[in-house]
Amino acid sequence: MSYITGIITAAGFSNRMGTLKALLPWKGTTMISHQINILKLSGCNEIIVVLGFKSEEIIQEINNEDVKIVENHDYSYGRASSIKTAVNKSNIETECFVILGVDQPRDTEIISFLINSHFKSGFLITSPRYLGKGGHPILLSSKLRDELLGIDEETLGLKNIFEKYRAGGINKVEISNPLVKLDLNEFQDYQNAYDEFGM
Repeated sequence: MSYITGIITAAGFSNRMGTLKALLPWKGTTMISHQINILKLSGCNEIIVVLGFKSEEIIQEINNEDVKIVENHDYSYGRASSIKTAVNKSNIETECFVILGVDQPRDTEIISFLINSHFKSGFLITSPRYLGKGGHPILLSSKLRDELLGIDEETLGLKNIFEKYRAGGINKVEISNPLVKLDLNEFQDYQNAYDEFGM
């Protein structure tokens, strides 16, 4: 059995949303609890939640969940710092990282399908697509651990790793579910998505 680490980044300011994304209602619970449950049900052995801004409020919500909570004290520098924080704290047995933002709600079917495809493909990176365009979560082999620990916003975070390995092949998985493109940055985005997917 492969050891899989799910990473949820939830450290940002949520400025454009106007309220903490992690605590927004979704599928009868909160966004953060939904994401944790989905990763668990999809086969992740370890789930790391990266917090920063107003972390104490989010910790109260996930206090009973069996997850590893890590604080990113550099969260103001961007998402790359959160990914690095999680990778640094991940289990050494990890073979694959499933990286998902708290504002990118998914379902078990999508995550499970991507995990299976990733291990069957043998590629270092798996990227879901919807109508030919990239979505989330991104799956990365633990063979890229050192490179993940070296990313920063100046080198465009994960994009730099994508570009490096593009020639050698990325496992691009076409998904028919538009959820793979959902990225909730503003409150109107959230309201529209909630009406369609979140109830």
